[in-house]
Amino acid sequence: MPIPGLKPIIFYDLASVLQNEPWSANTIKTRYCLTFKGLPFQTVWLEFPEVKPFYEQHSLVPTTLYNIRGIPTPVCTLPVIMDPNTNRFITDSFAIAQYLDEQYPDTPKVLPNNTAALIHVFHTAFFEAIKGAILLACFRGAQKLNPKSKEYYIRDREEQFGIPWEQFATPEKTEEQWNALRAACNTVDGWYAKSTSQFILGDTPCFADFTVAGLCNWIRYCYEDQEWEEMKSWNGGRWRRLVEATDKYLDFPK
Repeated sequence: MPIPGLKPIIFYDLASVLQNEPWSANTIKTRYCLTFKGLPFQTVWLEFPEVKPFYEQHSLVPTTLYNIRGIPTPVCTLPVIMDPNTNRFITDSFAIAQYLDEQYPDTPKVLPNNTAALIHVFHTAFFEAIKGAILLACFRGAQKLNPKSKEYYIRDREEQFGIPWEQFATPEKTEEQWNALRAACNTVDGWYAKSTSQFILGDTPCFADFTVAGLCNWIRYCYEDQEWEEMKSWNGGRWRRLVEATDKYLDFPK
C-alpha cells in the first residue's frame, strides 16, 4: 500500500547501452529492495566517470573497499539513494537495505526477523565464492557500457587488478573463470538446498536472494546468450527460477 505524501526516493544507478534498463549486479540489489517494498522512486543514471564528482559534490564518504594491488582502498561506487523525505544520502547496497527497513518499518522487510547480521555474512560469503570469475565478469560487463564509461572502466580495472585488459578474457582465462563460476553456483546451490522453499529464508525473498538474482541478471544481460542459456540449466534450473521469481521486483519492461 502506498504511503500517503511520500516523496519519491532518488536512486542513482549506472548507465549502459541497455537503454535505461537495470543491469549492474551491485545497483540492481537496491532496485529490487525499493520495488519489493513498494516505495516510490525515480532513477538518475550516471556514467562511471561521473560517480566520483557526484560523491565530491555531495560530500559523501566512500565506504566500499576494493583490493587494489593488494591494498584495501575506499572507492566511490553506486548504488546511492537520496531520500527527500529525510534529506539523507545513503551509500552501499547493504546500508541502503538497512536504512529502508528502519525508516519504513510498515513495508515488507528485506532483512527480516533480526537476520541482518546473518544476511551480511551471506552477502560477504557469496562474493567471496564468485571472486574466481571476476575478470570475465569485468570483461563482459565492459561491452555494455557507453564509450566514455567503457574507457574509464577499462583503465580503472587494469589498475585494480594490475594486468592489461587483453589478458582479462583470453580463451584459457575464459574457460577457467567460467568453470569457477559454475563451482561457485554449486556452492551457493548447497546453501539454498538447506531452505524449505525457493528462497533462502523460505517463501519470501530477502536481500540475500536479491544479491544472487543480481549476479544472475548481470550474466543474463552482459554475457553471451549461450552462456546465460547454459547457466539457466545449472543446479536443476535454480537460477532460472530465481530470476523468474524476482523479475516482478524490477520496474522495467520485460
